[in-house]
Amino acid sequence: MKTLFIFGDESVTVYSASLEAKIAKRAQELTRSLAQLKDNPRVLNIRVIVPPEACPVCQAVAGTYTKETAPVLPSEGCSCPRGSEAFYQPMLSEIYP
Repeated sequence: MKTLFIFGDESVTVYSASLEAKIAKRAQELTRSLAQLKDNPRVLNIRVIVPPEACPVCQAVAGTYTKETAPVLPSEGCSCPRGSEAFYQPMLSEIYP
């Protein structure tokens, strides 16, 4: 469950404890995934895939990046109801070994 509090021009999103745990676990998985992609010599670029219903913050990071410029996911400021569902997709230099 997500609750949005609005204070003047600022809003604060508060997630339930179970969703907070899920978001934290997902962040660890994405960090590990990005490190593996960067270490893989067959990966040329990294594509960030974002579902069409994602929040504007997540939509802004969708695209193709070099290994050096790939953004850290989940994006800071994400307001997706279930947490960020963005993920990395490798663009390979060779498909078969």
